[in-house]
Amino acid sequence: MAFSSIKRILPTSIQKAGIDHQVSATFIVDQARDAIIRLWGEERASFVNPLSYQNGVLKVDSYSASAAHALKTIEVQWMNEVNRALNERKLTRIQIRQTSRPQI
Repeated sequence: MAFSSIKRILPTSIQKAGIDHQVSATFIVDQARDAIIRLWGEERASFVNPLSYQNGVLKVDSYSASAAHALKTIEVQWMNEVNRALNERKLTRIQIRQTSRPQI
């Protein structure tokens, strides 16, 4: 029996399982998190939590009013950074919700 690489098998398996949209959305959320860290640095980015992606819209929680305001000023730059990492224009809008930091 010949072995196939996971790189070849995984995309087909994801599609057969019907979870390709969820996997794609999770990847976009991760790219958004990485992009805000690149733009703002680790400490400042800790006030921002990308939550979900659906139909071109990234939903984000902001844990401070100043972070929410700053996100609005760099929204286009952040979207461009994410889309560049994805090599296509998937992200079209960012919806920012100001909320308190969850208690642990």
